[in-house]
Amino acid sequence: MGGGAFTELGPFFPSGDGRGLRRNSKSWNKASNLLFVESPAGVGWSYSNTTSDYTCGDASTARDMRVFMMKWLEKFPAFKSRALFLTGESYAGHYIPQLAVALLDYNSHSTGFKFNLKGVAIGNPLLRLDRDSAATYEFFWSHGMISDEIGLTITKECDFDDYVYASPHNVSFSCNQALSEANSIVGEYINDYDVILDVCYPAIVEQELRLRRMATKMSVGIDVCMTYERSFYFNLPEVQKALHANRTGLNYRWTMCSGVLNYSETDGNIDILPCLKGLFRIAFLFGGDQDSVVPLLGSRTLIRELAQELKFKITVPYGAWFHKGQVGGWATEYGNLLTFATVRPSRALHLFSSFVRGRRLPNTTRPSIDD
Repeated sequence: MGGGAFTELGPFFPSGDGRGLRRNSKSWNKASNLLFVESPAGVGWSYSNTTSDYTCGDASTARDMRVFMMKWLEKFPAFKSRALFLTGESYAGHYIPQLAVALLDYNSHSTGFKFNLKGVAIGNPLLRLDRDSAATYEFFWSHGMISDEIGLTITKECDFDDYVYASPHNVSFSCNQALSEANSIVGEYINDYDVILDVCYPAIVEQELRLRRMATKMSVGIDVCMTYERSFYFNLPEVQKALHANRTGLNYRWTMCSGVLNYSETDGNIDILPCLKGLFRIAFLFGGDQDSVVPLLGSRTLIRELAQELKFKITVPYGAWFHKGQVGGWATEYGNLLTFATVRPSRALHLFSSFVRGRRLPNTTRPSIDD
């Protein structure tokens, strides 16, 4: 909730002093009702009375989310017949397809209620670790963040096939050395999720917030200190009371990353493409073009290979899509069913609106560039 709802695509952002809210003019709730869930239990204000639930992974997260969706719809039955779209980004490349499979599996066995699942959309998704890890260093090189020499060494020395978390068995000493040098050159003064933005200095902004000063620091039209303003805001007692959050009095502060969770170190290695095969009729993959953590370079290749495996032909050739006469990104479509698109941040609402309305992204624009 703190990420998606209050710093990315929800109706409100924290104000610069961390004590109030301001409207997000490009909120996705202009196109659809939005339900944000902090999942798995142990993330944000989600919790369990059973400590063992904090030892979890992809499978248990999908099961718990299916149960949550059932209970939520029982409490708000007016939404049972509504079209349901699942969205997320980054590790949601694991969460969303596996949740969709769980919902469809439930539907196949249910003689009563069935989830009205219409589509899944995932941004910069982790789909296959060996491809997505390699794409990060290709992204660094293509954006001039590492030298030719380091980039070529990584290409030559690193075998990312079957690359896994925790203890990669097929990465040589020379590869590790090159990766370490690349990470050192890129450094800590970059926002890995948007490499063109400035960074926010935590010690400075936290002091500003304590002193009730405006901590806002704008970079390319974005407040890069918003995550710190949000954390400050979420931990105000009056905010938690107003949101009906933390009513059990958790003995830790709200943070973006959970300190109580013991999540599987190996589930990140799971190849998600087999899940997507069963969802191809409703899949929409998109990528912001400045994300180095899970760059579009890996996603684009994986989606093309998935389309080839499914024997889908290109139905919309790769090209620019437009919004209000300006490029929103680039997109391609396979078999009229599977879409891959890149998106510029200011055009994301139009991309989402097109997705939930079942419309293709417009690939023509009326004004002539020569007029």
